[in-house]
Amino acid sequence: DHHVTALVRDPTKIETVNENLEVAKCDIFDKNDLRPHVEKTDVILSCLGFPPTWSQPVPYFQEIGTSLSELMKEFGKRRVIFMHAWYTNRDSWSEVDFITRNLFLKLVIGQVLAGMRQCEELLETAEHLDYTFVLPPGLTNGPVTEKDVLTDDSNCYVKDPQCSMRMSRADVARYMLDVVDDTDSYRKIRAIGLKGVDSYWDVIKDQLDEFKRLFF
Repeated sequence: DHHVTALVRDPTKIETVNENLEVAKCDIFDKNDLRPHVEKTDVILSCLGFPPTWSQPVPYFQEIGTSLSELMKEFGKRRVIFMHAWYTNRDSWSEVDFITRNLFLKLVIGQVLAGMRQCEELLETAEHLDYTFVLPPGLTNGPVTEKDVLTDDSNCYVKDPQCSMRMSRADVARYMLDVVDDTDSYRKIRAIGLKGVDSYWDVIKDQLDEFKRLFF
């Protein structure tokens, strides 16, 4: 069993109760607020997300990455796992269909992905860390499953044509916990997904729903 400390802005919104779960209020942008939590933990999992900006990469991913890297070095901690997203490396966009590339990636989440990429490049230079960046496709609120997870360490997306472009947050969390002690995942930027073929129009609908969620 793991003892988990969940750092949140508002503990009253967390309804899960477990003897191995501690919920703590924390300002993640305050390094001194983070310090005692980093000191007492063995592994850090980050599932942070931020709304998009229009003119520049979202800065908060790199800001949090810098604080965690410095604090983990201070306390001799090594293992950290971040949840990012497919396509953080812009070079991977060339193989995406026209609508997804020009509507969703460029217009909606391009600056979010750019901010994630800055964090990845920062930690690639941190020799004191055993990091893993887990890059899932579009997220859903579905339940956890027992499906096998497809992985790709060579691209910032899973190139397997049998990979679904949707994955539940619960399955992403399952995978992140599964690789905590997996040394093969150390210092990797790893795209993940579940096996399944999506309807093209279901994918477009998901992208439009995400657009509405972010901006309306």
